[in-house]
Amino acid sequence: MMRVSRRNFLRLTAGVGGLSLLAACAPPAGQPSAGAGQSAAPTEVTFWWWDDAGNIWADGYAEVNPNVKIDFVNTPFADAHDKLLTSFAAGSGAPDVASIEIGRVGNFTARGGLVDLKEVFDAGQFEQDMVEYKWIQGSTEDGRLVCMPWDIGPAGVWYRADVLEANGLPSDPDEVEALIGGSQNTWTDFFAFAKQLKDVSGGKTSLFADAGTDIYGASYRQQGEGYQEGDRLLIVEKATRPFQLAAQARNEGIDADIPWWGAEWAAGLRDDAFAGMVIAAWMQGGLTRDHPQTVGNWRVIRAPEANYNWGGSFTAIPEQSNVKDEAWEFIKWSCATAQGQNLLFKSTGVFPAYKPAWEDPLYDEPVEFFGGQPAYRIWTEIADNIPAIFRTPNDVQLDDIVGAELTKVLKEGKDPVQAAMDAQAEALNRIPGTTE
Repeated sequence: MMRVSRRNFLRLTAGVGGLSLLAACAPPAGQPSAGAGQSAAPTEVTFWWWDDAGNIWADGYAEVNPNVKIDFVNTPFADAHDKLLTSFAAGSGAPDVASIEIGRVGNFTARGGLVDLKEVFDAGQFEQDMVEYKWIQGSTEDGRLVCMPWDIGPAGVWYRADVLEANGLPSDPDEVEALIGGSQNTWTDFFAFAKQLKDVSGGKTSLFADAGTDIYGASYRQQGEGYQEGDRLLIVEKATRPFQLAAQARNEGIDADIPWWGAEWAAGLRDDAFAGMVIAAWMQGGLTRDHPQTVGNWRVIRAPEANYNWGGSFTAIPEQSNVKDEAWEFIKWSCATAQGQNLLFKSTGVFPAYKPAWEDPLYDEPVEFFGGQPAYRIWTEIADNIPAIFRTPNDVQLDDIVGAELTKVLKEGKDPVQAAMDAQAEALNRIPGTTE
């Protein structure tokens, strides 16, 4: 089974009010200084991100500050992180502004190489304006902020209203949430509704594709992402019940048993093999691009039991940058103004971590993708109530260890309790310095 993570998804998909803008620096050595009738060349700021949408920010910032040129480089997801770490070791090669995804952020908060944005600049002024868990994840345990919150992944239950209606089931979001979503309901209620859909469709349609992604992914993240706090491992504590829930869904035959992201998943969506998913806000962009036939049919409600986040990114300034001031002004505009955040959000669905951006009227407007449901306001309500712990350099390895045991639970019928204990034992053995 393919390892379930937002990381895999990223690999497979390709008014500024009071903002102080800096003048361009002197021209590079070997070029003439600007004189009468000659304009200084813009200062160039190199920006790495793994999505062509980075050009939206580059072009938008050019209108705000023509003295700075954002040189956007679409850098593959793995390279954006691995090459950045390599540049730290080599002492050269880093961009001026780096994008860092939540699954990798622990590799950077736990080591040097990035500017402390609170000490060197004035980032601390934005702490109260950012989603709390995101600020924590971009910080170090000694209080430095090295990764500026950028986007978040508020998540919930998505469903196809047209498919539910065709099977004689409720499709109005208020009705469906009353049955299966929110803190008033449990995963047991969700499973009962999933079984009902499977039955009335004659076994053709499941409510969700894969018990690993949809059920384990959600119920684990409802506790806050991360399997380690300090030196202590939390695998048994945080993975046991999600393993059990995923196993129950698979054993009861209520998932479609279709792994996420690939051709089989795309075919299943086209053929109505599943009518929903339990996933984050960022999924809107991919579905709009790859499955336009579904646009307008989706609805979203809160997940049963608790809110959660899945994914998100940060921006950072490597110490190697020679244009740190200009890099910081770009980060402030892009991540800490409503103009910068909503410029990207309107085009891509990348959801802002900067809460003042949510005051824009667009968050209360009907959303065509969700059939006129004002879904963006739901995302803001979910996003502001999510637990978090500090991330660690071991996060990717821990995800892989737990993922291997999840595969055994779902494909080999391994006992979920034993799987969680075995995952913790494996992590203790492979990761020095960890404790139970």
